[in-house]
Amino acid sequence: MQTERLRGVVVPKTLKIVPAGSKGFSLVANRKFRLGEKVCFLAGELVDAAHSTPEAVQISDTQFIDTNYLVAEDFINHSCSPNTRLDIECRQFTALRDISRGEEITYHYLTTEWDMEAWGADFRCACGSLHCLGHIRGFKYLPLAEKLRIKPLLSPLLRGKLEEIERLPQEKI
Repeated sequence: MQTERLRGVVVPKTLKIVPAGSKGFSLVANRKFRLGEKVCFLAGELVDAAHSTPEAVQISDTQFIDTNYLVAEDFINHSCSPNTRLDIECRQFTALRDISRGEEITYHYLTTEWDMEAWGADFRCACGSLHCLGHIRGFKYLPLAEKLRIKPLLSPLLRGKLEEIERLPQEKI
């Protein structure tokens, strides 16, 4: 039974985990969050890529933030039009706009993940956004226009990679 997976997961009172059809489970707001407000903390410690789980968040080419157990934020699903951003330095998810009670908490995985395909973590997106990218493979696979569209949300790792790309001669992009 899938609910066994939730046993022992500590969830802040401001959030709850609910069944989400083909996505499995989802983290939803248990109260209203305002633009710029902290929604939840990112738990975990630094681990080498070879020891990371699919729920891990990439912070360098070889390191991820991960846990040995499930935490509430593991249930934040991807959206190509997210309502939170992950601030790696503060290790928290912050509201990009007002979030209503009962609304799914989402973040754009490609704002932190360079090459999900290399780790076997790529997937078909089911977000339903007008900006839906379809196949979520990693930031490196995005067209330049999309990379620039999500630039304000990027982790330091991906901001650096985008700066490298922007320094290339136009014919190499």
